[in-house]
Amino acid sequence: MEQLTVAAADGARLACWDFAGAGQALLMVHGVSLHGRCWGPVADLVVADGLANKGPRPLALDMRGHGASDRSPNGRYGWELFAADVLSVVDGLGLADQPGGVTGVGHSAGATALLLAEAARPGSFSRIWAWEPIVAVPGSSLRRQRSSELAQRALRRRSHFASLDEARSHLEGRGLFAEFCPEAFEAFLSAGLVADGDGTRLACRAEDEAAAYAAASEDRSWGRLGEVRCPVAVRGGQTSPAVPRPELEAIAARLPAGEAEVMPGLGHFGPFQAPATIAADIAGWAR
Repeated sequence: MEQLTVAAADGARLACWDFAGAGQALLMVHGVSLHGRCWGPVADLVVADGLANKGPRPLALDMRGHGASDRSPNGRYGWELFAADVLSVVDGLGLADQPGGVTGVGHSAGATALLLAEAARPGSFSRIWAWEPIVAVPGSSLRRQRSSELAQRALRRRSHFASLDEARSHLEGRGLFAEFCPEAFEAFLSAGLVADGDGTRLACRAEDEAAAYAAASEDRSWGRLGEVRCPVAVRGGQTSPAVPRPELEAIAARLPAGEAEVMPGLGHFGPFQAPATIAADIAGWAR
C-alpha cells in the first residue's frame, strides 16, 4: 500500500491510498469520521480476487479533515466540496485516462460524494457502487433531525487518549465500531488517530465531523440524481436505520440506471462489518 497525495482546488492536500491492484481503477470513498484505510480489508480481498485476471486497482481517498488529508482551509465541509475533492483525485492521478474508466465505491457520505461528482461531470465514472448514500428523499422528515443529532454527538465524543491502547480499549465495540469486524477496527486505528502532545487523538476533529454532519441537512443531492447516467448499484443493510429500505429504493429509482439491493444481516457500516461479502459484491459489479 502506497500513500499518494493530490491537491484539491483550494490547495488542501488529499491523501489517497493505492492498494496495488493491476487493473481498472476502483476509487473507494469513506463516510464521515472514518478514513480511506478503513477500506483495507475490502480492498485486499478485491485485489486477491483479481490477481489471476488483472482485476481492479483499489485506491482509497481520505476526505478532507479525515485521516492523513488536510483540514478544510475555510472550515467548510459541504458535500459538494467532497464531490469536488473526488474529481481532484480522478484528475490528479490521471484515472479517467485509463482503459475502462473508473469504478466508484462509496459508503454513506462517500457514496453521496461519488454521485454528486458524476452529476457535476458526467463520464467521470463508468459505474458506481454506493452503500447507503445519504440523500434527503422527499417526504422524509428524519434527515435534518439525524444530521443535528449526529453533529451534537460528534461534539460530545471523547477524542483524546493517553495512548493507542487506551484508545483501542475505549473505542472497541462502542458506537459505530459495534458493527466493525476486528480487521476493519484495526484498519481504522492504523490511521484514525494521530500523535497529540502527550497522547493521541482522533484524526478527524470533532468540530470538523460536526460541520460535515451539519452540512448534510443542506444537501441537495436528490435533485442531482437524474444527472447520474452511469450504472449505479445502490446497496444497503437489512438492519440499518440510517437509510431505510423505502429510501434506498427511492434513491435507486431516481437514478436513470440505478438498482437497489438490501443485504441481509448487515447494518449501516456493512462494508466494515462483512468485508468478504462486500468485496465479492464489488468485484462482481466491477467486472
